[in-house]
Amino acid sequence: MNPAPVLRAIVGTAGHIDHGKSTLVKALTGTDPDRFPEERARGMTIDIGYAEYRTRDGVDVGLIDVPGHERFVRNMVAGASGMDLVMLVVAADDGVMPQTREHLEIMTLLGLRRGFICLTKVDKAPADLTDLVEEELRDFTRGTFLEGAPILHISALQGTGMDALRATLDDMVRDLAPHDDSGVFRMPIQRSFTVKGHGTVVTGIPVSGRVAQGGSLEVLPLGAATRVRGIQVHHQQADAAGAGQRTALNISDVDYRSITRGAVIAEAGYFSASQMVEARFRLLSSIHEPLRGTANIRFHSGCAEVMGTLVLLDTRDLAPGEDALVQLRLDEPVVVAPGDHYLVRLASPEITLGGGLVLGETRFRFKRFKEWIHENLEGKEQSLLDRERYLEYVVRSEGLHPVETERLPLLVKDAPKATALLVEKLVGTGCLVAVPGRREVLHRDMVARGAEAALKALLELHRGDHYPFGFSLLSIASAMKHPPHAVVVFLAHLLEARAVERQEEQFRAKSFAGGMSQEDRRIATEIARILQETGFAAPIPQDLADSLQRPRKRIDNILKLLTGRGEVVELDDNVFVHMDAIRTARDKLVAHCEAHGSMPSNTMKDVIGATRKYVIPLLEYFDKVGLTVRKDSERRLKPGFERVLARD
Repeated sequence: MNPAPVLRAIVGTAGHIDHGKSTLVKALTGTDPDRFPEERARGMTIDIGYAEYRTRDGVDVGLIDVPGHERFVRNMVAGASGMDLVMLVVAADDGVMPQTREHLEIMTLLGLRRGFICLTKVDKAPADLTDLVEEELRDFTRGTFLEGAPILHISALQGTGMDALRATLDDMVRDLAPHDDSGVFRMPIQRSFTVKGHGTVVTGIPVSGRVAQGGSLEVLPLGAATRVRGIQVHHQQADAAGAGQRTALNISDVDYRSITRGAVIAEAGYFSASQMVEARFRLLSSIHEPLRGTANIRFHSGCAEVMGTLVLLDTRDLAPGEDALVQLRLDEPVVVAPGDHYLVRLASPEITLGGGLVLGETRFRFKRFKEWIHENLEGKEQSLLDRERYLEYVVRSEGLHPVETERLPLLVKDAPKATALLVEKLVGTGCLVAVPGRREVLHRDMVARGAEAALKALLELHRGDHYPFGFSLLSIASAMKHPPHAVVVFLAHLLEARAVERQEEQFRAKSFAGGMSQEDRRIATEIARILQETGFAAPIPQDLADSLQRPRKRIDNILKLLTGRGEVVELDDNVFVHMDAIRTARDKLVAHCEAHGSMPSNTMKDVIGATRKYVIPLLEYFDKVGLTVRKDSERRLKPGFERVLARD
């Protein structure tokens, strides 16, 4: 059973220069698609031409006549974007020519899968030559989407074969599947001009979505907000326009002169202009040499033509007919979406190299031969029709950089609400990890990679200074050259895996066992003994250095180590007390508060037998660790103080 008929269709011509494309369109529609005087004077199509045709079933067909000359291939690519069917035009007195081959290759790369062949100018070639050209065409199209397609013998000037052309065209249009216009509206702009009394008008064929009169859009990469004041579909007034329809939009607040071919008009908030495009690329089998590493190219997608560099990511050389993952580094920003078809031509000489599918966009230059990058791109490629998995690989592609959840709809080209639900689901399954206190996420695989990098950075810090117990979050983040809010996620992963231990705000790699010499260990033992014996009458570091006859720097380092281990507490500058004395004072403070409700500061001195030099810093220490809370000149036990006791 055939699908429901489409209401509109776009059919285009393709073929070598002077093979009769424009003449054929004029004979079919009565309209000369060569709209510029220069085109008529030179007898060749320079820019895209348009004409209207209606099938016997009442379907409006937009006929696009594209230029055949090699110098105007960029215009041909722009015209091919949005076609439903192609008529490959070949002159019977000339046969298959270079642009015939290139146009068929381009149509294939741009995703066209239906069409037929018009063998024109049969009045200028003897029957036996026409038969030979038809045989040549069957060989030429073997293995392509036109293999087995109808080949119609036509003389547009004499009317020969025109009825068969109309019948074939009508039948093929009837069999087209309806366009899906449920996505986000986006239309590459083929022309921009002004109409007196109306203002700026842009034309093109929407590749996705639907827009209604009064709708708010934006013009990219210009970044200009606009509103739809009027709509025409196939030159008829309409209330709305959607994917696959030849559309003209009368828009407000944007000067037509600021809009160039290659610009895009789209629903605001879903698309951005990017200079880094991820893609699958196939090198044409007709290319005579392998592609090596990188190439200076012309990138074509929609109506855009931009210079840039193609970089092979997963292979050193690419043989003709083979495909590879690539990054396209463009000189100017373009607007693309996952699943878009694109074409690449060599910068000089201008020959078509190949093309493929856009997989996404990125802010980073990819390094070649990185396995995780290949995994991301292949994951995106396999998930183009699965929004949840594609979102997962978009986040994974950001590597160790957290992705703002508000930015994700822009990257996946989906509605914010739908994207938020997918993010919530993926966080719930553990596939994505939320960054604490921020609206950002990381992929779990990248958290594992980040944890490895954080552990490596921590070990390097240990090797550089082996005296501290550990290092702060900021120190580790600085060593990694990475934002602290991301590093905290990596450290949490390491803590859960028991690869790192934490004491207050310091992190220590459990695998680090080196550093202290035998002499350091002996001095550390001696300092700990002295501080344990002296309690709240401990010597200052300089006195320790003098009594042990060791450099002050060495004593400071060992005190730092003992403090990090929790054996010693630095109450104030140059005031170090053994943890045993701290525990004894703590127990006396708790007992006194439980008996009397509070502890006046001046009473603490008598309870623990210490001078004011120790008492005030000691009370502040107990406040800091959550044991007590100050009220005027008294200390009371803080609610939940039992947790502090339980840590010991």
